[in-house]
Amino acid sequence: MTLSLKSFPLIVSSSMRNAFFTTAITAVTGISVLAPVQSANAASNLMDLFREKREAREMQRQQVQQPVQQVPQAAGAARTAKPAGAAQPAKTATAPVKAVSVKGPQIYDYKPEKLVKVDFTAVDMQLTAAISENEGGLLPSELYAEAADFISTLPQRADGLINPVAKKTATQTDTALVTAVLDVMKTTDVKAEQSVAEAIVSFYATEQALLWSDGLNVSSRAEDVLALFERAEEEGLVPAEYAVKVPDLEFDAAQKDQRIREMAAFEINLTARALRYALDAGEGRVIANRLSGFHDLPRNRIKPELVLKALAADAEPAETLAAFNPQNSYYQKLKTQLASMKPETKNTVRIAADTLIKPGQDNAELPKILALIVQKAPAGYLNSYQEMFDRHKDGTLYDPELVAAVKDYQKLMGKVPDGVIGRATIAGLQGETSSVKRERILYAMERLRWLPRDFGQRYVFVNQPAYRAQYFDQGKEQLAMDVVIGSPRNQTHFFYDTISTVVFNPSWGVPRSIVMNEMMPRILADFGYLDRNNYEVIAGGKRVASSSVNWSAVAQGKAHVGVRQKPGPNNALGELKILFPNSHDIYLHDTPSKAAFKRDMRAISHGCIRLADPRAMASAVMSTGEENLTKYFGKNERGIKVPSGVPIYLTYFTAWPDEASGKIRYYDDVYARDEGLAKAFQKTEQSRVAAM
Repeated sequence: MTLSLKSFPLIVSSSMRNAFFTTAITAVTGISVLAPVQSANAASNLMDLFREKREAREMQRQQVQQPVQQVPQAAGAARTAKPAGAAQPAKTATAPVKAVSVKGPQIYDYKPEKLVKVDFTAVDMQLTAAISENEGGLLPSELYAEAADFISTLPQRADGLINPVAKKTATQTDTALVTAVLDVMKTTDVKAEQSVAEAIVSFYATEQALLWSDGLNVSSRAEDVLALFERAEEEGLVPAEYAVKVPDLEFDAAQKDQRIREMAAFEINLTARALRYALDAGEGRVIANRLSGFHDLPRNRIKPELVLKALAADAEPAETLAAFNPQNSYYQKLKTQLASMKPETKNTVRIAADTLIKPGQDNAELPKILALIVQKAPAGYLNSYQEMFDRHKDGTLYDPELVAAVKDYQKLMGKVPDGVIGRATIAGLQGETSSVKRERILYAMERLRWLPRDFGQRYVFVNQPAYRAQYFDQGKEQLAMDVVIGSPRNQTHFFYDTISTVVFNPSWGVPRSIVMNEMMPRILADFGYLDRNNYEVIAGGKRVASSSVNWSAVAQGKAHVGVRQKPGPNNALGELKILFPNSHDIYLHDTPSKAAFKRDMRAISHGCIRLADPRAMASAVMSTGEENLTKYFGKNERGIKVPSGVPIYLTYFTAWPDEASGKIRYYDDVYARDEGLAKAFQKTEQSRVAAM
């Protein structure tokens, strides 16, 4: 969510604050989703419904309305009557609370897809079984000849697929070769992705056909596919991951057994790599949801078994495979830019993405960092430190002498001279070199593969690193505005959905994490805090006074309540929110805090997207003019269904085409997701190449 606690007035004495922070600062726990506000349209509470179902599984509902423990008075203290309407004294927790915390999504240690053996041993090959029943133990060449003779004796089938004439026609020879190669396939050792391996076994067991052979030679269809693999880098892919050993053009006819083995291995390998290419081009080399809990992108849209059927039927299989790459204009612009940015041939110094070196630490990346400083520093600086850098050029200990030199260089860069070599210092050293820009284009091409091939004619597109939201109609940008996104700690997710509802005068169902991790300290310090600040508490489906809730029980996870901020000018969501129901409680909304839009770095919310011009976006998705929205504003919450669902894409691209100029623009990696993707690329390539 996007509420800043700075907007919460804390009416409590300094002594009460101190008491709280020493005894209850960690008091956090889970609470329930809120009951729907009756005056709101039911659609406006879909987000709450998602939260309710999820949180109901996390903890059992318990009785919440319990007598509140009163603060004991000192002996002999006088009881002074308060005039009607006077502020009631705040109630404070009387004992430390053993708290639980609410954790958000996590960053994962990426695991590439497991590769398994393409295993035919459990398959009863139709023709192979018929032959080997009486001819077990034949060599491949013998099996090849025997199969041809066997087929010639079969009666003609109704569909005419088998010729009963004894003469060995080309078709009979091909079928015999298939039989021989299929039998040898059982002895090959080829690894592939699980879905690919299963599709290969199923295809060859049922279709009894070879895709890439012309007799005992490599077919022209296969040569075209191999050429496509060699050009994989043009698509942002890695040619080495599709490498296939090709049988020699010439071979000794007397070594037919060996040739059949070579062709069998070639057949399976090329099929496996063709399917890998289709999956990579169409869905990405990396499984996005294995990167972090902030990724929520469907996969398995491409079915390997259907791809195989298409390759078998198509006279131009290379074109079929190439078509799996995205075809939209964004991808084409990125691809064009990639072609103009060939990998740097000079010795480019690249620092590991997660490098962090503090004074006194030992780190293998240190020599690279020193080399970059020497490479980029001005002459005046080097006059003072060149000799020292020469002495340390191969060392890995970040000693005081180097720390002083780095601090001086940080001053030259305009950075804080703290001597810590972290992301900011490394980014300043590496700069926006062509190699860095090229990598960002590769990341962008990969991320595009995680999205639908066609965004549609009408959609909303949010690029988080650009802090920008756009509305498209008829495929053209009609509206664009600045946005505020989640902070690095409360990142906005990468996913897509469909806008369904615009809610006017919204209430705010405070997410459990915000209540427990951020608001609970104030609630425990002052039980009347929520009532005075336009919040309501829901317990057992009923609205209750917050002072009647046993907040200590809630803080310990022993009770379950909901908190909602009522509609009003100070509501965190402003005057409207735009819903696309999802399990992450993320939506677009207004905000009463407009100052953030003046900042360059606008990753400061709790995850939702704040819009600079919410009325314009609401009118766009509702297909109406802004003047027609006036009737919806007032005191009561009101949800209006969007006439036709509008796709929305909450994306993350650090390189992206500018809509006006078409040129590629580059953005800061605000969530360090490029670093995570770079590691996933590396692990994927290592896993695949090692298995070949």
